[in-house]
Amino acid sequence: MSCPGVSHFLLLVLVLLGAVVYFMTPAERTRLSGAILAALHNLKDAAALEGLQSDPFFAALRARSPRAIVTPTIIVLSTIVFLRSPLLALLVNAVCLWQIGVILERLVGRVAFAVVYVASGVAVSIVSLSISPDSMSAGPLGPLTGMYGLLLVTSIWSAIHRSSVTIPIHLAKKLSQIAAIFVLYKLMTTGVWDGATLAAFVCGVAGGIVLARDVGEGTPQIGRLATAMATVLTVVTLYAVIAVHGPSNQTVDVRSEIDRVLAVENRTAGVYDKEVDRFRRGRITAAALVDVIEKAIVPELHEVQKRFGALRDVPPEQQPLITSAETFLKLREESWRLRAAALHKSDMPGLRQADNKERASREAFLRLSNIGG
Repeated sequence: MSCPGVSHFLLLVLVLLGAVVYFMTPAERTRLSGAILAALHNLKDAAALEGLQSDPFFAALRARSPRAIVTPTIIVLSTIVFLRSPLLALLVNAVCLWQIGVILERLVGRVAFAVVYVASGVAVSIVSLSISPDSMSAGPLGPLTGMYGLLLVTSIWSAIHRSSVTIPIHLAKKLSQIAAIFVLYKLMTTGVWDGATLAAFVCGVAGGIVLARDVGEGTPQIGRLATAMATVLTVVTLYAVIAVHGPSNQTVDVRSEIDRVLAVENRTAGVYDKEVDRFRRGRITAAALVDVIEKAIVPELHEVQKRFGALRDVPPEQQPLITSAETFLKLREESWRLRAAALHKSDMPGLRQADNKERASREAFLRLSNIGG
């Protein structure tokens, strides 16, 4: 899954930074580069927990387990599983999971750590599939939310019941610095809270509640944890089933969805017409015009198609609306794909074929407008 919002945001930051640097004096540029390097160095130290390995807290953790084994394994496996995720998401996941993993794995035990992580990942997948059947996961940051929930509960418990594995304040500050990066990335992409994120967080919190009481004394038992995770996943599954199917007597507002289709078509057609005008004036290339189709227009059509695919219990009298909308969306997507391919290859016969397909979609659009009206 791509994250164009993040890419555009980072591009904007780079452009603004470049403009600021351009108008700076040499001395100001030197100070700015020094500040940026210092900030990156501090983040690296926070992520790797540099200078804290001799702390009594880590000595107590090493007494339980000399080294973290599960954490790097999970990082590698999650990178492989979510290979198609944005590189930035994989990087954020690796940094955050490494920082809290080297603590949590020793604090609650390797098996418990792995159980909560896997349960969080399963909860995320269940909710994601209930929202969009074509989605196989919510990315690597979903299960990570559960681990933060586990860390939160065990930290609070150990702070109340003081022990050798109570997280010190100076370490908590370093943890919060990296956690802030995680929250910022979530805020720029999927939002801090959604159904999948909440399900993972509940898994982590439930796991923390079960494990916390034994953390100060030694490695917790797994039986109660497995029961708790199974219970949470059962509740999440029931929620997902109810969310997908809903009450059988629920009235579906098909006309509002038809209005959405009409609005999307008018908006995307307007966007394309403006870009075509720029193309004819020589302000953008054919490749840029293809990007508009593939990265802005077609994905929006896909979202509308998913909404129609999720409709349930449509009244028989409104079924013609669904059929007309699906016909239009299929023809329109085909016309856009043909046009993108033809523009990419400078294929005039291909453009004529795209025009023919667009005319067919326009006829379907007019029928849909008449029915919807």
